[in-house]
Amino acid sequence: MVRVLPHIETEVLLDKIIDDYFEQSIQNAEQIDVSYKQLWETLHRLMRSGGKRLRPKMTLLSYEAFGGKDSEKIIPVAVAQELLHFSLLIHDDVIDRDYTRHGTPNIAGTYKTIYLPFVDKPTERTHFAHSAAILGGDLMLSAAHELIASSPLASHEKSIAQQLIARSIFEVAGGELLDTESSFVPYIDGQAVKIARYKTAGYSFEIPLMTGARIAGISDEYAVYLREFSHTLGIAFQLVDDLLGVFGEEEMTGKSTVSDITEGKRTYMVEQANAAMSAAEKKQFEQTFGNPDATISEIESAKQLLVSSGAKAMTEQEIKRYAKEARTALHRIKISEKYREEFEKLIAKVTERTF
Repeated sequence: MVRVLPHIETEVLLDKIIDDYFEQSIQNAEQIDVSYKQLWETLHRLMRSGGKRLRPKMTLLSYEAFGGKDSEKIIPVAVAQELLHFSLLIHDDVIDRDYTRHGTPNIAGTYKTIYLPFVDKPTERTHFAHSAAILGGDLMLSAAHELIASSPLASHEKSIAQQLIARSIFEVAGGELLDTESSFVPYIDGQAVKIARYKTAGYSFEIPLMTGARIAGISDEYAVYLREFSHTLGIAFQLVDDLLGVFGEEEMTGKSTVSDITEGKRTYMVEQANAAMSAAEKKQFEQTFGNPDATISEIESAKQLLVSSGAKAMTEQEIKRYAKEARTALHRIKISEKYREEFEKLIAKVTERTF
């Protein structure tokens, strides 16, 4: 019997598994110490504060599109994709020295307040807040593996999911390292797309989609095209993220629109700007780019150079090109029209989003 879940039921089940897992973990943590319970409660609050559950939904979509018969049994594995994502966001915020997420204090931001009565020195307080955040991120990695292990899948299906999620962690760590180093090591043209491929496309698109598809039994031929679809869409997603990181609305994105400038994040857009700006414009831009003490006025001037150089427009055009490549790969895969339309909606959601 085929058991495909309606959209509303899927949303409810995803949230239920998330809530049940955190509530049980909070109870277990309390047995160790009230402080540990507080960390789990903070994690749960942040998990519920935002996010579109894009990755678990992709896992379910791919599973059903390629012939999966019982969507309910794969829900825990889909949730594992979200916990992996949450883990990486927590760690990424520590690396980027960001203290808000979805318009609310993130783990480190919350702990800077929690530790305020106990630690007078701001740098020390920040260090301990980062420590709590790193531990929280580690817990979410462990939780992702635990949900797969305890799922009702067959042993060989669990093995597929575990291997894919392990590979995604391996790849994203490499991409994150390259991204972190890009602000201070000698830069190589074209590095931004490489970073997008390994920091974002793998764990955010390839692994969720391939997990559902492989458990459903996708053919080797179609798996090649699905990976191509995943990579191109994932790179487009990162390019949109880079645009929103500078030109988005903080109220909608939940993230700072100045940190990419002040941290010196060398995105594809910055690559294009450096290639197009005059020597005088480059000098002006570099005075602000990577300067944590830059004023709001200086940051706005740097943003304007990204526009006037044509870099913003070139990034928008590149997003369209990757979206077209994703559609080309999609059209090589034989699936029902119903699911083809869902994949098309996914392309539009990724490339046309404003948050």
